[in-house]
Amino acid sequence: MTLRERLGLVTTSVKAAVGLYDEASLRATHGLLQGLLPSSRGEPPVRGTRDRLAAYRDMPWLRACAERVANSVASTEWQLFVRRQDGQPVKYRPMQRAAFTERARLKQHLTGLGELEQVERHILLDDVLDRGNSYLTGHAMRKVTQLHLDLAGEAFWLKERDGLDTIVGVWPIPAHWILATPTPDAQMFRVSFRGWQQDIPEKEMLWMANPDPENPYGRGTGLTGALADDLEIDQYARLMVKQTMFNSARPDFIVFPKGTTSEPGSWSDVETRRAEAAWSAQHQGFWRKAKPMFSTKELGIHEFSQDMQLQAAPIRQQERDTIVQVWGVPPEILGIIENSNRATIAGADYLYERYVVQPRREFLRTQMQERLVLEYDERLILDYVNTVPEDAAAELDSLKVAPWVATTNEWRARAGLPPMRVGGDVRMMPFNLTPMDEDERPPDDRGRPVPPEPDDEDDTPARASLASRPSVVAHGQGVTFTPAPVHFDVPAPTVTFVEAEKKRVRKVIERDPMTQMIVAVHEEEMIDAPL
Repeated sequence: MTLRERLGLVTTSVKAAVGLYDEASLRATHGLLQGLLPSSRGEPPVRGTRDRLAAYRDMPWLRACAERVANSVASTEWQLFVRRQDGQPVKYRPMQRAAFTERARLKQHLTGLGELEQVERHILLDDVLDRGNSYLTGHAMRKVTQLHLDLAGEAFWLKERDGLDTIVGVWPIPAHWILATPTPDAQMFRVSFRGWQQDIPEKEMLWMANPDPENPYGRGTGLTGALADDLEIDQYARLMVKQTMFNSARPDFIVFPKGTTSEPGSWSDVETRRAEAAWSAQHQGFWRKAKPMFSTKELGIHEFSQDMQLQAAPIRQQERDTIVQVWGVPPEILGIIENSNRATIAGADYLYERYVVQPRREFLRTQMQERLVLEYDERLILDYVNTVPEDAAAELDSLKVAPWVATTNEWRARAGLPPMRVGGDVRMMPFNLTPMDEDERPPDDRGRPVPPEPDDEDDTPARASLASRPSVVAHGQGVTFTPAPVHFDVPAPTVTFVEAEKKRVRKVIERDPMTQMIVAVHEEEMIDAPL
């Protein structure tokens, strides 16, 4: 793409910024938005939002899940495409709004037609998504955004513009800084942090929210809202163990002198301190473990139960499992393998990428496609590189149905073996299959090849019958393999190949390396052979 064409895809950014409200939507909703947001002040942040964001800093299992997912989403490689018809970029709405599977199909179709062009350099990719802003790198900006979405249920991007009114960066704003969201009467975001407050026009802020089913037009809802009680239980159990280990306000045991009915046991203060010092001097430290102690009096020892700190372990494990399951992360991804086996460990990456990371990428893609990409050019199509690993078991099952579609080196690669230098690009064909392309005819009922018909005759019915046969891609495109008929009661006839047949056989030999190896000794002359 030339510089002029790239600039052509950018200059449209001077059009009106994309926002939440416009006159058409306000009129078309019959006053719904004014009824939902009647005042001049929008929704305040959900109570406890700041604490839920701070929980990422304090709670270990919450951080383990949130950081793993946020890092994966932040590592997304974003791409831009444009469809061209007759050399001119055009808007292709079906691909812009399509879900991942349908979008991948459309991308493959348009690429095959030569109508889809990837935009390698663009301000959205180079400056906004890759650079972030002057304070946060692109990866840090994307990571914080995903953390805000998971923890608080909403993320805010403050748009940074240059002298041409083009967006050249974004600044993530925590949800609890937004004191009020826009309304139809007051289309401003009220932002406050410490002593700074500012009203920012709603078209200068990109608001991405996970809708709350109770009020889909209000503030977003995050995973920590559903996990609030479980997070507190885990936190209290952790602090209880910490306090028990630090200072439980009780000793492990009490030592006292035993007495009798005639002579009660008692120690003076001096004797008590002397006994304590002697006990510590003789038994304190791991190197004095199991060392005996001798006394002139019978001593009594009272031990306290130590079960309190042990009861917290099952509670914390239960809360850990709840947090991991709500986040949707397979346990094997976090190193939890108590109940895992080889199959679950092998499939953990697929489940994680397919059902945890990819839906979050799709959410971000739809938000940016509808509310950010349009500020550059409505013809651009935002996409990303798919990182979902292929299902190895399903691929192997497919190859087992027709093993000859893969070469020897391809099979060796699946087994982790190095490629063969000689004979590695050969496909191993069963003897009961006969290669046939669209220019050849199937053998007759006795297995003998049928000579081709003259060129001046109409062979449309024959070609139609061949086209209806299932074909597979082997060593040569459009090759169909048909089972060779076997006859036991009829003696095999002898056929002498004419020049036309020699030409046909040479054609088959040129396309099939296995056949080349078999007939190498008969390169020049064709002998009569039983079929």
